[in-house]
Amino acid sequence: MPDRTPANINYNVDPSTTKVLYADGYLIASSEHVVVFNFAQALPDPTQQTIVARIALTRAQAKEFLKNLNDHIEKFEV
Repeated sequence: MPDRTPANINYNVDPSTTKVLYADGYLIASSEHVVVFNFAQALPDPTQQTIVARIALTRAQAKEFLKNLNDHIEKFEV
């Protein structure tokens, strides 16, 4: 699948408004057209977690994300 991200996009991150969330767990749900990633944080009760972020991607975007994630991990594994 070709990379559809234009090379000339600048991404801006403002640390004062863009949260970094740690996830203890995740759930993945999908339909014919969409893949939804749900990221959760553990509560004091070990049997409970709270979803803190949800990201929805098209199936094509999810496949490209998986490819890029695998490439990234391979580059930085020791």
